[in-house]
Amino acid sequence: KTTQTRIAFQTENLLAGAIFNEMLTKAPVDDAALQKYYDDHKNEWEQAQARHVLVRFKGSAVPIRAGQKELSDEEALAKVQELRKRLAGGEDFATIAKAESDDQGSGANGGDLGTFKRGMMVEAFDKAAFWLPVGEISEPLKTQFGYHLIQVQKRDNKSFADAKPEIESKVRPDFAKNAVEALVKKTS
Repeated sequence: KTTQTRIAFQTENLLAGAIFNEMLTKAPVDDAALQKYYDDHKNEWEQAQARHVLVRFKGSAVPIRAGQKELSDEEALAKVQELRKRLAGGEDFATIAKAESDDQGSGANGGDLGTFKRGMMVEAFDKAAFWLPVGEISEPLKTQFGYHLIQVQKRDNKSFADAKPEIESKVRPDFAKNAVEALVKKTS
């Protein structure tokens, strides 16, 4: 009897899993629910486009550039403060980033980090990127990578239309679960 019970239980589990997977792709997701999720989670869709100059210090997670001297924390801070003065004096951000940034990936692109959502950067950087007025150059900001100078170029919210596929993938499992529960109630 125990074996029969286990077989019946496994069969029910397999059927429930198959039904859930089918509902996961076929359960209707209503636009009003998607719009409500979008409205309730507005800050998840906020995004920034920024660029930065990074000056690493000894112990940084960023590899040292070939031919560069290992800087102490104080030396790195002094260098980034000097770079900020140059930027405030009108020097081109992209030119300074290409020549001076220890973030070789973004440095080669003039410091451009592209567009990113909240929570994608380390906490201190993230806070600055979503607080700093667009166009302004930050004060030196210290992270485990070094000292950053950040310039936010643009900040906006992803539109509902652009966010809709992402929202649908987040809420679809709940819709599938509800559809399966409704089916179980109907057949009970």
